[in-house]
This record gives sequence, C-alpha cells and structure tokens, in this order.
Amino acid sequence: MGEDSTAQAQSSEVSVSYEADGTRVVSRMLPPNEEGQRLELVHRFPDAIEHLYPPRPINEDVPLFAGKLGFTNEPNQVYDAKVMYRWAPRPRIDVHGTRPVASTDLSWFEAASMAAGMWSTLPSVAIALENGAIPAPPEEETDPDDADLSVNSQVDAEVGDGRQLDRVTCLLPNGWPTVRGTGICDPHDLARTWYGRTTAEGDGWRAEFDRTPDANLKSFDALKECGGYQFTHTVRLTRIDGSSFSSEQALDVLDRIRLGLGLALGRRTSCVLPVGFRDAEPVWVLWRGQRVDRYSSTTSHWLDDSTAVSQVSEIVGKTLDFTQDVTARAALSQAVGYYVAGLNDVDVELQANMAVSGLQLLSYYRFVTVGPHTHRQWKALQPKQGATEWELRQLLTAIGVTTPVPAHFAHLQAVQGRLAANGTQFDGLGTVVKMRNVATHPTKDQPAAYSTQEWAEAGFLASYWFGLSLLDLIQYTGTIAAILQPHPRWAGEMRHGPWSPTVSPGTWQVGGPADA
Repeated sequence: MGEDSTAQAQSSEVSVSYEADGTRVVSRMLPPNEEGQRLELVHRFPDAIEHLYPPRPINEDVPLFAGKLGFTNEPNQVYDAKVMYRWAPRPRIDVHGTRPVASTDLSWFEAASMAAGMWSTLPSVAIALENGAIPAPPEEETDPDDADLSVNSQVDAEVGDGRQLDRVTCLLPNGWPTVRGTGICDPHDLARTWYGRTTAEGDGWRAEFDRTPDANLKSFDALKECGGYQFTHTVRLTRIDGSSFSSEQALDVLDRIRLGLGLALGRRTSCVLPVGFRDAEPVWVLWRGQRVDRYSSTTSHWLDDSTAVSQVSEIVGKTLDFTQDVTARAALSQAVGYYVAGLNDVDVELQANMAVSGLQLLSYYRFVTVGPHTHRQWKALQPKQGATEWELRQLLTAIGVTTPVPAHFAHLQAVQGRLAANGTQFDGLGTVVKMRNVATHPTKDQPAAYSTQEWAEAGFLASYWFGLSLLDLIQYTGTIAAILQPHPRWAGEMRHGPWSPTVSPGTWQVGGPADA
C-alpha cells in the first residue's frame, strides 16, 4: 500500500484489530473484481504525525490564532487580532490587530519613539489560555473587527508553559522528495497510506519527519518550478527513553537539527512553529520566523531521491551526536554557514572563496582545536609561501581525497594551463587556491581576469571538497550521489565516500568512476 492507496478507500471495507503487543492491524477489503474475487490489503502502519497548525498548499499562508491578545511592549491594551505565518516577502510571524483609541496612546507613542535606537526587538504577545492549552487555529484567515486604532507587526512570541513536555511537533518547509520512507497512514482515514517517514536518532533524541500526503513528487516539481515555499513535512521530537524535557532543551536540539538539514540539503530550512505537548494537550508554542531558502533540488551535493531517507537520517543523527560538544557545535555551525551561503547567496565568482574559507576552518579544527598541534606548532609547520593551500591539502589528504583537475573540467584546465605556461605547475587544489588568492588580492599584473565558466568550475570543485570534509567531520558513512561526473547523473547513481573501506587509499577523486 503506497502513494495510490487512497483511490479505492471510500468503496472498500476497513476493519481494525490489535495484536498481543498492541500493534494495530488495519485490513481493507477491496470491491469484487470481474470474477467476483475480493482482495484484502493489510497494513500495520502508525499514524502520520499531526500538527496543531495544518500545512497549506504552496505559498499559502497559515493561520495561527484569532482572538484577544496583548503586546508585551504595550501593557494594559487588548487587541482583537489575528496571527499568521506568512511566506512573502520572507517567512515571518505577523500580527494584525485593532482596538479603540485610548487617552494614553499619544504619550505612549512618544515614549516608544524616543526609546527607539539602532536595534529593535520584535515584541512578544500575551494570550489568555483556557486550562493552559494553546488554542486551535482558525480554519481560515480572519480579519479583526474595525476599530479606531490598528496595528500590523512582526512578533517573536513564546506562549504557554514549556516545562515537562513529552513531545514537540513542528512543521518543516521545503524538505526533500522521497517515496522510500517507512509506512504511515492518515489517522482520520486508516485506508490512506504512504511511505513517508524518515527517522533520525542521536544524543538520546529521536526526530521523526513525516512527508505530508500532498507533498508527492508532482508537488515537489511544482514547488521547484515556482521556487516557492510549502510545509512538506511534519516533525516530532521525543526523548528515546521516553523522559520529559523542557522547551529550552527542545529548541536547542531543533537548532542542531537545522545544522544537519543544512548540510544534507545544501540550503536553509528549519523546524518551525514548535508546539509542546504534555499528556496529549498542547501547552507551549513558539511563534518565530526562521530563515528558509526557496525550494531548489540542485544545491545538495550528495542527496538522491532513491536514498534520501537513509542519507538524511544518518546526517541528522550524526549531527546530533557530534554537536553534544559545544566547541564542535560552534565549528560545525560556522562551517555549515559558509557551505550554505556559498551554494545559495553569492555570485559564481565568490563560491570558491567561501569553500576555501570553510576548508581552512575545518583544517584548523581538525589539527589544532582537536589536536595534535598547538596554534604555535601549526603556524610553524606552514610554509612561508602557499600556507592556505598547505592547510587545505593537510585536510583533504587526511580524508582520502586526491585533487587533480577533473578531465572534463575544460575551463578549469585552461586556467591550469595558463599557470603552467607562466612556469608554475598546480593541481586542482593549487589552481583553485591561486584563483582565490588573485581575486582576493588583485594587482595590475594579476587582475583576476577569469571567465564565468572558469569560476563556476572552480566553485563546483571546491564546494564538493568542502562538503565531503563536512560529512567526514560528523563521521557520515553512507553513500553520496555521483555528481560532477563526465556524463549527466541518473537517479540512483551513487558512490562511496573517500573514507569508505571499499575505496583504495589515494584513489578517490571527483569525476572518477562510481564506487557503488
């Protein structure tokens, strides 16, 4: 039972039973065929994760609240308001509210204006909670009643009691397409099933990502076509041992998951609108906007639709384990920042620069922060000329990457040839670093006159080395998509990483034959 299992659900008979261990068994009798035979379909799939705020179609804003609320920076005033998660022009939480004008408003506005400085803090809100429960959202966007005074504001609001939570659910925008997850079913229609769950475990935490039933391959194609936004996954965070935790702990773990997703997808996304539950009641919520890149399937260097479930599962789990140490987390956070920015935010001329800077960071972390060298020893080992190339070569050699210019990188080979004509022989790494150095310190003799194609190939190669180094850092052991090959890659074409025991030392290079 999979993507198409809903088609006959309404004309079939569904029954539910339970095994001795409590496992739910759902059986469905299909209508008789032409020969009068009836087929029984059986599944033991768990319910798909539900969230307090149901996902909407592509680029459609999500209503969060409608009712009475106050702003913490404006005491003793109550607004008739709506709260929305909006996508455009950037993901954020918006409040639109109205109230009658009060006699104190003029003096309050004057005081607020005088207090404004270089930095401003988004206001929070106060909401009366019935029995401590977070209110359900309105089904549709509503407009507050007309009044003399209205306010439109972005907010950053934490509502409710974040102590002793047993789970937190979130929404994930612009995730990844796959049909290879574990089976789940619609809790409101047990005959509707699909393979959409990815599970990651690390540092005592379990994160489950359920692709929504509407986020199928066709939907991801539409999302890519418009470069838009959509909540494609619901997420559940729990402790593996079933113990309770605080909202502060949950937010810390969700931020570490964000790093893993950035590494896996090559773009920014985050688990947003977290809702904390205690004994099945939603008792805490964080309304906060997060940076999310528009959907693209081209930024990741190794993710493949056929194996994305296992790849994301391992990368996120390994990230959680790795970031238990605060120093390791700081290094990974900075490095992933370089990585994602280089793939999404800079012109082609700067992609190699970002990757080189990130590789320098990882080299220093590996050989100095972790050891075996002190800072002074590390500097003493570096040559007087070419220190940056030396640092990067130490790292890439340690993880088993060789660095020739791939034979099909004709434009980068042209740069290599021009450098050789001037009397200097460089491999791929030396060529990339030389281009970066000339661009960083241009002179009249070396004005950094490289073509867009030359910069692009340098950036592709350097970013791939950088990504491999990040995967090695968190001790990822899975396969990676065979990209940057001489021929267009097909889905499912994978290779082992240079750290794999199946790869002979010193033989791994970009553009080589696939190992798997």
